[in-house]
Amino acid sequence: CPSPSLHPAPPHRSTMGNTLLATQKIACGHTDSRVMRQSLLCDRLSNPTAEMVESLLALQGQTVQIQRLGERRLGGGEANGRVSNSRAELLVAMCYSILFGYRCQTDGREAVSGTVERGTEPIQPNDFVIAFEGALRQPQHFLQDLLALRAQIVPKEKVMRLLPIAQDTEMDPSCFIGPFRDVLENLAIFARAAVECAQIYSEIRDCAESGQMDRQQAVRLLDGIESDQKRMINAMGDGGRYDDNVVENGGRWPSAT
Repeated sequence: CPSPSLHPAPPHRSTMGNTLLATQKIACGHTDSRVMRQSLLCDRLSNPTAEMVESLLALQGQTVQIQRLGERRLGGGEANGRVSNSRAELLVAMCYSILFGYRCQTDGREAVSGTVERGTEPIQPNDFVIAFEGALRQPQHFLQDLLALRAQIVPKEKVMRLLPIAQDTEMDPSCFIGPFRDVLENLAIFARAAVECAQIYSEIRDCAESGQMDRQQAVRLLDGIESDQKRMINAMGDGGRYDDNVVENGGRWPSAT
């Protein structure tokens, strides 16, 4: 008989060892998958955030045109106040009114986000245009809304409402024509990028809740106090300095007459 010391190890020990190794590999696989998903989601944020910054800096130099865009139908505006908006312009107005909660003002106040408790919620297509134009008539407040927007706190329900608008082919920046083309292009770029960021943050929240992403990392991404676009502008230094005191046209608003 062979010596007992030469007997092979009991089968169950080998099985247990293989099981442990397989478990470790599975655990590592889950970890790698979560890290990969986290990395991909963060990478996806970079391009739309950069687009928000680029368009916001461009809009800062277009405050006169922004205000005029909001005043077209007032007083002696186009066709005695009757303005025909293209579908592309309507989509932009809807996107901003929904995203920032702009309302149709009935008491003479402008529709900036700080007064959303006043006025009525837009329902008809023309309501969204009126609410949006009310915000445009205060361009510096409007640009501050854009600078301060935190895409990570936009509710998922609002994101789902905005997506078909922002992804509509007629909201492509190249669709605009006329004297306000440049302003509308930048407004469309910012809106589409903001909705894309909000969608990605919504995915991050869903992944964290389902365990597909580390919760602590998700919290760090979702709980930022400062907006991504403001943080990126500050990181750019003087080359990308956003000055909320800068006004186009030599620091003077256009005459009301």
